[in-house]
Amino acid sequence: MESAQLRYTYENPLANLKLEHYVYRIGSYHYNWHADFELLMVVRGSVEMCVSGQRHILEEDDMVLINPNEGHATLGLGQGNIAMVLHIDPAFFKGYYDEGVRLQLVSTAQTRRDPRFAVIRRCLAQMMVLGTRSDPASRLRYDALFYRLVSAIVPTDGVLGQQTAAYRIDRRGKDAVNRLAAYVEDNYRDRITLADLAARTGYNASYISQLFKGKLGINFSEYLLRVRLSAATAELSSSDARVSDIAAAHGFADLKSFNTAFRKTFGKTPAEYRRLISDDNRAGDTTFKQVFVSSDDEYVGAKLARYVVEGAGQNVYQVAERPVPDGAEAMRKMIEAVHGAQALLAEALGAAGEMSPSGN
Repeated sequence: MESAQLRYTYENPLANLKLEHYVYRIGSYHYNWHADFELLMVVRGSVEMCVSGQRHILEEDDMVLINPNEGHATLGLGQGNIAMVLHIDPAFFKGYYDEGVRLQLVSTAQTRRDPRFAVIRRCLAQMMVLGTRSDPASRLRYDALFYRLVSAIVPTDGVLGQQTAAYRIDRRGKDAVNRLAAYVEDNYRDRITLADLAARTGYNASYISQLFKGKLGINFSEYLLRVRLSAATAELSSSDARVSDIAAAHGFADLKSFNTAFRKTFGKTPAEYRRLISDDNRAGDTTFKQVFVSSDDEYVGAKLARYVVEGAGQNVYQVAERPVPDGAEAMRKMIEAVHGAQALLAEALGAAGEMSPSGN
């Protein structure tokens, strides 16, 4: 029997809950943005994350939260880099925040062992197991784990970041934005102004400007720049064309403007980025988010089992004081616990190959 992939979708309409959860191999930059919250955790290796002009180096077990419509891209540093991702539909927060919510979460070498991050890792690992099951008890446990995960992400002091940049739950105008975005993506190689877009789509220029800012959180010119960067960046890693030719082919006025935009977004020039791309990155690009890590991957299975054990007994606000185990007996018990968690994972994911994942 073919091994199941570590990927599923989950929905609970009564709780406005819609998730996508998967494990995949990191390649080169695929500059993108979307309407979901994205929680990314490095399971193996080291990853460069560029998000909204900021650059983070995430080591194994580190994580970062990306807000809706924030432009972002990842680059695997070295070989065999793997990440776990959870997408959260922002509609979930509608019952808690009137306007929208912007969350801030990123771990560092100084904070990655903090209790809240251990809780998040454990919830993610257990959710990956339970996401393959459809019985009512498993779904109840799954929902409880998700609420615990969110409570670890949301700060207890109530400070959620700048609300002016928050994603707004209101869906009105979504169809108009989709039509405008489709036109930009089809014509980004040409010179496009707000007036051009208004003339070709029939919308008032002021209305178009309000739609982009209100629904995507960025103005029209920033959106156009993102589309051009996304396409140009993909070609940088997939072809040997000259950087100046790539810039011209994707709507940039000249090489200087391409270099400026690229450096502002990714912290390096296109030429510097190209030198970082490895064969391992390119191999991952060929199946980018199409072929996910298999459920029989021994390394990932062991890591998920470790996360379950690591976060056991911890909660967001308090960690029970427990003596650090030592000696042969303590080691034996730890190994038994890890093996038990691995067996649970293997059983659940093996069953996934024989049934449809819940929510599909």
